[in-house]
Amino acid sequence: MKTMLALAILLLGTAAAHAKDQREDCNLKASGSTGEDRNRIIATCVRRNATLSVMPPRLARMTECNQLAGNMTGQPRVKFVNDCMDEP
Repeated sequence: MKTMLALAILLLGTAAAHAKDQREDCNLKASGSTGEDRNRIIATCVRRNATLSVMPPRLARMTECNQLAGNMTGQPRVKFVNDCMDEP
């Protein structure tokens, strides 16, 4: 139990550091801009950074499995996503 808790804290810390780096990068790209222009630049930057390549592997796999599940609902969807997540 302690190992799982330590792992969860480590993963959260890594994700938080990664998010902070992304925010700093987007703020840097928007420097010199103000108002709506700045908001647009930051929004575009954040969306661009939120690709599967920068996600933690488990989250990227979850996103991929959800996309593959498409319009499935209920228990069939849950089973499909769980099976998909277990695949290498």
